[in-house]
Amino acid sequence: MKRSRIRTAITAATGAAALALGGLAAAPAAAAPSAAPSAQESGTAASGFWACTVPAGKTYSDTDRRYRGNCNPSGWGTSYYVVDPADGIWACTVPSGYTYTDTDRRYRGNCNATDYGTSYLLAEPRTGIWACTIPSGFSYTDTDRRYRGNCNPTGWGTSYLLVG
Repeated sequence: MKRSRIRTAITAATGAAALALGGLAAAPAAAAPSAAPSAQESGTAASGFWACTVPAGKTYSDTDRRYRGNCNPSGWGTSYYVVDPADGIWACTVPSGYTYTDTDRRYRGNCNATDYGTSYLLAEPRTGIWACTIPSGFSYTDTDRRYRGNCNPTGWGTSYLLVG
């Protein structure tokens, strides 16, 4: 996979440079230049890092599954491209304090390397947007229910016009 070889080369070069600079290998991975592939052409976070787990308060926008890779030396392991949640990015989870306004479901896409995965267009809750969930502290003044619409790519989904 071309993307995997590029990421491996970048990781190796970054590690070698950090060691050469005198023990900076423990520096945060976010400092390393990295570009995450995205399910969509626009709206992804500008920076992030690959990790074997997703820290609290973060989300992820891509996955990579390898046999005997960095995240499991004795079997299959999944790594995640970790990003900060932000309004208008596509992410694989909806972090606390956010809602979403659209979904994208793909087979072996960014959010699941082995099966179907759903990504969400994150939105900071605010009055006047159509959202797929009703965040804490908000109510709604209207609903829209559609088959295979923005809020459910596989069945019936309801969106809410938020007020709060």
